[in-house]
Amino acid sequence: MRNPYDHDPATAEWVKSPFSGDDNGSCVVIARFDNGDVWVGDDKNPDRPHLAFDHAEWTAFVQAIEARDPRFTA
Repeated sequence: MRNPYDHDPATAEWVKSPFSGDDNGSCVVIARFDNGDVWVGDDKNPDRPHLAFDHAEWTAFVQAIEARDPRFTA
């Protein structure tokens, strides 16, 4: 099994999530890789650790949020 953290951070192209608000300064940024891996980070603290998902994990995570799974909603 490959590790979704196994990418060169220099190749990560971070973009702001379309779900982040413009006015509160709390923005999630994501980096997508050609193999489907996704990294999720905090734009205010780019040097902090980030989360890494492989394609299947990312898909499951997004589907759970879209379904308003209580494990992922506040």
